Amino acid sequence: MPCVIQGLVTIDSNSQGHTMRRSGRAQVGLLLLLCVAFYAFGFVHLRADFPNGSPWSDWSKMTDEGWYGGAAVHHFVEGSWYQPDSFNPAVAMPVWPAMLGAWFALTGASMVAARTLTMLLYGVSLVLLYRMVWRARPGRLAAVVVLLAVVNPFCYAFDRLAVLEPVTVFWMMLALWIASEMPREDLLRQILLGTVVTLLVLTKVTGIALVPAVLYLMCARWKWDGLWRRLQWRGLVAVIVVAGTAAVLWEAYMRLVIRPRYLADYALLFKINAYRIHLSIVPRMAWVTLRDAGWINPILLCVAVIIFVLSFVWLRELWRIPLFGAAALAIAGHLAFIGYHTNFQPRYYLVIAMPLVIVIGLGMSAMWDRSRAHRTELRLPLSAMSAQWVAILLAGVVMVATVRMAAQTVGYVLHPEYSFWNAAQGIAAIMQEDSSAQKDGASPVLLSDSGDDISLWTGLPAVCESLSVNGLDATLSRYKPEWYAAWPQWESQSIQQVGERYRLVEVARYQVFDDPTRQTLVLYKLTPR
Repeated sequence: MPCVIQGLVTIDSNSQGHTMRRSGRAQVGLLLLLCVAFYAFGFVHLRADFPNGSPWSDWSKMTDEGWYGGAAVHHFVEGSWYQPDSFNPAVAMPVWPAMLGAWFALTGASMVAARTLTMLLYGVSLVLLYRMVWRARPGRLAAVVVLLAVVNPFCYAFDRLAVLEPVTVFWMMLALWIASEMPREDLLRQILLGTVVTLLVLTKVTGIALVPAVLYLMCARWKWDGLWRRLQWRGLVAVIVVAGTAAVLWEAYMRLVIRPRYLADYALLFKINAYRIHLSIVPRMAWVTLRDAGWINPILLCVAVIIFVLSFVWLRELWRIPLFGAAALAIAGHLAFIGYHTNFQPRYYLVIAMPLVIVIGLGMSAMWDRSRAHRTELRLPLSAMSAQWVAILLAGVVMVATVRMAAQTVGYVLHPEYSFWNAAQGIAAIMQEDSSAQKDGASPVLLSDSGDDISLWTGLPAVCESLSVNGLDATLSRYKPEWYAAWPQWESQSIQQVGERYRLVEVARYQVFDDPTRQTLVLYKLTPR
């Protein structure tokens, strides 16, 4: 770990990167070994809970793994990906269920298999991160940047979940990598990039906020010197091809799949997420959005903000590095989308974790280069020597943050808890025992907001309770559930509504997670009134 500071403050400034001393290669090798070790930690205890005692209270740990991969689960458990009168987010976001379904065809449907796939996608994202930073700054910097990402307990906690954010990160990094490697006149790669952008948006609609960063990287590396004054025709054609490909594919999906049959399900998803910011609270929401980005790590966020500000008043050469501008634009675009919807779930910030460390790494590199070049013509009263001390100070702060993040991640690895898995197994055992006693051969249906998660754990058929095109009554009438797993602290209204049609007999109670609103999962036996 001591080589991290040296990597941060003695980054090789030779832009050609033709040579590297033996000691430099050893340091890179050590850093990469640390990266591999911390990445491998993510595969340990894949049945474990989202870390209890963490500062991130996020509802995804109760529902989202099942909800957004639910189409694949239903296909393997029930024989059909679509559940009428239930929640079908795959209609609007089909990419992850399709990927998961293909993966389940090889591994079988299970929570461990789903989480393994997200970890593999996370690994590819880290490789792409390394390649892009290396291309921008050959030397130790790429390994340092990857280390900052992989030791982060925030990334460890959320990249292990089979939710949409790690998949969004994968498509974002793939799109940025293709854009960074694309020759100007390669039509096939432009079409490929447009296809990847479509997959990004169809993975999660918020991906549209990342598209400007991808187009910027494609254009900036062609050395466009001005947005309007010197815009080159061939570059404009490339943007049109990429955007046009994405638009055509999206419109084809809407016309051929959504509008003929699933328009109501599509509209439901946007009705659920219909939060909008009011103009009167824009400044406050902007502050909350930026403040909550500190969930990634408050020290890293502060360093990134400092570098971003300095890039306008001092380190303006950073904007001549296309990757820096793309990372900054990805952060700004995604934060703007979060603030616009005023929905500040911690997992949403996972998407900007990699762009954040790119900004930090490239900023530290530029600062050190500035001090070594002995440049004194600065607008701010900072000499080359003071620039060096600023770089060393920030590097020390980042080093402290790195050590603390690594310790917290190791703590999570060493102290796994299995409350949700144990609850799911207990529910499955009770339901299967009751079904066997009745000897009717039917598989009982579980009603629950967390039902799809429980299906991933156990293979039991389940249906979502609270999100339906036609309401809960239609769901109850269609599926006639025999069991109900509810979070009483959160779902009192739904429990009351179910109770109007069924007698609820509490069968078991499980302590799950440490969330103040959802920490007790209760299993009820349902008997029609």
